Amino acid sequence: MSLTIDPRDPLTVWNASLPAWVIHRPEPSRAERAVMRQEIAEAAIRLVCDSGLEGLSLRRLASAMNCSTTTINHHFADRRELWIAVYRTTILRTQARIRRAYESSGGSPLACALAQMPIDRESREDWHIYLAQYHVACTDDELAREEREQVRIASRDFAELLHREHGMARDRARKASRQ
Repeated sequence: MSLTIDPRDPLTVWNASLPAWVIHRPEPSRAERAVMRQEIAEAAIRLVCDSGLEGLSLRRLASAMNCSTTTINHHFADRRELWIAVYRTTILRTQARIRRAYESSGGSPLACALAQMPIDRESREDWHIYLAQYHVACTDDELAREEREQVRIASRDFAELLHREHGMARDRARKASRQ
């Protein structure tokens, strides 16, 4: 079987007069963009853990990912948006650990609390980010609101766990979840 190329088909003919950036590349799907954003956030977490919050620059991040800063800028409008993605990624990772501890312990609040402690590589990375977030939130109102909202959600969820699984009165569970 031989492959025949129709020279009149504009998709098969290379026009050397056009610069490479003019050639149309299909836009990545929403799922592909989400995966790339997640990969960038994970790389940023590692970078902050290795060199501190000051070490998180687009150039260093791009270098760590073997891509250009344009790639990162394509997925995040600015450094704040990147930081919020990093912070939310750590929250999702912590929630996943809590969920696993909850399921494996039969709903023990102590196991859920211990799942948040920095006892393995991933949880230590998350604590680096949490501590950096506290620092950043002191100087940025939007990031401070994000942090307050995430703490409010975590307290609400823990209060619900205490109420539903352990029969604690709602008001007492709410009070206990904030301590």
